[in-house]
Amino acid sequence: MMKEGNFGIREAVYLTILVLITKIFYTSIRVVVKTTGTASWYSTLISCVTSIVLFLLLYTLMKRFPGKDLVQIFDKVTGKIIGKILSLVFVLYFIYYAGSSLREFVEMIKAYNLPYTPPSLILAAFITVIVSLAYVGLEGISRFAVVSFYPIMVGILAILLLAVPYYNFNAIFPIGGYGISKTLSVGLLRSSAYTEVVILAFIINSIHGVKIFKKTGLISLGIAGIIISATILCSLMAFDYPQGGENVSDLFQLARIIYFNRFFQRIESIFLFIWIMASLVTVGATFYISLSIFCKAFNVEQHRPLILPFSFLTFMVALEPKSLTEVTQRNIAFVRTYSIFILYLIPIFVLLLAFILGKKGAETKHAKG
Repeated sequence: MMKEGNFGIREAVYLTILVLITKIFYTSIRVVVKTTGTASWYSTLISCVTSIVLFLLLYTLMKRFPGKDLVQIFDKVTGKIIGKILSLVFVLYFIYYAGSSLREFVEMIKAYNLPYTPPSLILAAFITVIVSLAYVGLEGISRFAVVSFYPIMVGILAILLLAVPYYNFNAIFPIGGYGISKTLSVGLLRSSAYTEVVILAFIINSIHGVKIFKKTGLISLGIAGIIISATILCSLMAFDYPQGGENVSDLFQLARIIYFNRFFQRIESIFLFIWIMASLVTVGATFYISLSIFCKAFNVEQHRPLILPFSFLTFMVALEPKSLTEVTQRNIAFVRTYSIFILYLIPIFVLLLAFILGKKGAETKHAKG
């Protein structure tokens, strides 16, 4: 059995929050504003609440099999062959997620900072760091998340507060956006934007069982929802929804407009620093999770020999799209709109199957949640 070490609730919460909120640095705000207009800031709260409900169903499954991670539960409920197939679906998804997020980062950094640098060069440099994080393992990634958390939070807060002079409160009206039915449908479907919390189900034994799993997930989802909603609200007030729906990165544009005098400008340099740190945590964590799932499903004791093959697959996923438009309209649209059908509905289906078949795990010291 693969050994991943242990870490506390603080590290787990910081890691999960960063993986959840990194999308605010990218095109996610633009897409939400474009689809729901002035209702975008609370449509994401609908997504968050929906994700919390689905997460509690996932928690019910994990509580039914205390001491087991999601890979082991798949094997126990569906049998080893189907269980391995389900695990492979998650492996492929997280490779796809890591590669797509990496390519989105590369395209945006080319657009804003390095327009003449070949994408493959930026990809290679970034993947080198990701490989290093994966080599260290889960504990190393969680420690890096702890170190990165406060600079990233302070940086986001600084950008939102320094842009206050540019906010127009009237820009959030009409409050209904494109209509309540549109807001609800987008809000429910885009609960996919919060599905990264499912990574906790694969590392549940490293965070000391189902009780910590539940607490970590709920805290992370709640804080992430508030941060994402606040960022969208500030972007709306700064740009109005027509312009906000056209910005490549609303948060970057927000940092760019901040100007007090010639000695206090170019705040986007703060954005670049925290943007890179958040991207490293997110891509590094999801890349490692794909390795971890594969190793657990096929009883591989050491993940390190698989790092290079998996990094090659991630590189290929990242290199395949031809432009930022293709990345956002295909890869990222799938991840943030339809991943709910993989990350939540598969475990919920397994939960229903476990109830029907009457399967459950033995009680352990971590069983109470």
